[in-house]
Amino acid sequence: MGKELKQRILCMGGFVIAWGMSGGVRADWKDDIGWRQLAAELGAAMPTGAGVAVVQAEANGGSGLSYMPQAGSGTFAGVGVYAGKQFSAMDGASVASGHAGAVASYFYANGSGVAPGVTTIHGYSAVAYLFNRLLAVGGPEVFPGRVQNHSWVGSTGDGAIDLSLIRRYDFMLDRDGRVGVVGLNNGTGGLPAMMGNAYHGLVVGLRNGGHSRGGSNVDGSGRMKPDLVGEAVYTSYSTPMVSGVATLLMQGAMQAAVADGDRPQVIKALMLAGASKQALPQWRRLTSAKPYDEVFGAGEVNVRNAWMIQAGGKWSASEQSEVGGRGWDFGGTGGAGQSRRYFFRIGPGGFGNTFSAALTWHRGIDLGAGTASLANLNLRLYAAEGFAVGAVLAESVSGVDNAEHVFLRHLPPGQYALEVAAEVAGVNYGLAWQVVEGLGPQLAVRIGPAGQVYLDVTEVDPWTSYQIQASPSPTGGWTLGQAFRTGDGTAAYGHTWEDQNATGASRFYRLSWTLLR
Repeated sequence: MGKELKQRILCMGGFVIAWGMSGGVRADWKDDIGWRQLAAELGAAMPTGAGVAVVQAEANGGSGLSYMPQAGSGTFAGVGVYAGKQFSAMDGASVASGHAGAVASYFYANGSGVAPGVTTIHGYSAVAYLFNRLLAVGGPEVFPGRVQNHSWVGSTGDGAIDLSLIRRYDFMLDRDGRVGVVGLNNGTGGLPAMMGNAYHGLVVGLRNGGHSRGGSNVDGSGRMKPDLVGEAVYTSYSTPMVSGVATLLMQGAMQAAVADGDRPQVIKALMLAGASKQALPQWRRLTSAKPYDEVFGAGEVNVRNAWMIQAGGKWSASEQSEVGGRGWDFGGTGGAGQSRRYFFRIGPGGFGNTFSAALTWHRGIDLGAGTASLANLNLRLYAAEGFAVGAVLAESVSGVDNAEHVFLRHLPPGQYALEVAAEVAGVNYGLAWQVVEGLGPQLAVRIGPAGQVYLDVTEVDPWTSYQIQASPSPTGGWTLGQAFRTGDGTAAYGHTWEDQNATGASRFYRLSWTLLR
């Protein structure tokens, strides 16, 4: 693992991605991730990442050392869009890297980044990060930043070394309480070894689906990747969007000073539970044995949702009291027959338009023995009444992933129980959940310019079957007008049907579907 191996990697170009620098910074991506909406709601209280030190690791951008967004060596002051910031070039003097600057523009740059209040940035060359630091004798070094961004991909070409690096990365994130955010490759080929195969990090793809496919292929196959997606041209840019959101949540946790709020398991759970499906009507979990959509993970990163869940506060599992509709916990498993339950309620007169919950935990790694083990945790949602659980409404029970995710639409009023179950005791987990209450699907009549009668349905679940029924009287005589499920065609949250049988006589309509309980 000396000089010869490092030179081999550089010659392979294994850590260099297709940067596509002409892509620029899209003007509306902050709307896509809920940043502008949250800023409008919070005003001066909007988090900026102030007080959170970060790490930015970059593949070398050219001849010599080129891994910093601004040229410099040692510790130096930022200028221009980096005014007021302090850089530390951790791996030697660097010329300015255009790729590093583009990443910074989404991450922390003044005027454009998700977390412009970040003032302390530690920059690393990806090769040195791996071989000089993760593979350091005695174990990985302690990195200074609370949030790490890795907008690069690669492999050593040696499966055993790739596996060791992934395990050391996960070990470091767990030991030091760091949030690691890593990007997949551009294009739909298989996963590169690093760093998308990590268990503990947040793995990021693109909202258009143009990222690595097929699940993990190092240190266990079949784990779902990515965790989150972002609306960007390249994964290099969607990754710092997620890093920026993680930084804002880290600031929120530090300021709230609630025990365990800054744990990486909690930050990850907040972001997974807050992931938006609004721009992804095709999002679908195909089986309870897998936590995510096959392409889009938990969905698109959304800082407003995650922030609101964090602001909902920490709640403990209880068999005798209810938790709020938004919140989180850092708990420990009780072992076989000792599930942790979180009861909550949806009030009368409406629906839980969306319900989202995420569970995350870390694996155990023994670097000395060269072994790793992962406990199997499961997440279930039950119908409940009087703190007694009834039918299982949804579950996420992967046997290989270290994240579980449940997402449902249109929960009717009543009590529910969210359950964390495991066969072994003492496994720490992060749990986050959110109920967004509303009125459920809505049906409206619209008259066209030639007198046509249109029925517009909004707020539908693309994967639920609906019936529009018609009757000459509101008291009976209902007949089927049209049955539909938008997911069977072009998945959408709305649907329109023209009633060609409508006449001048009175006609009434209703929307029918099977409730979840």
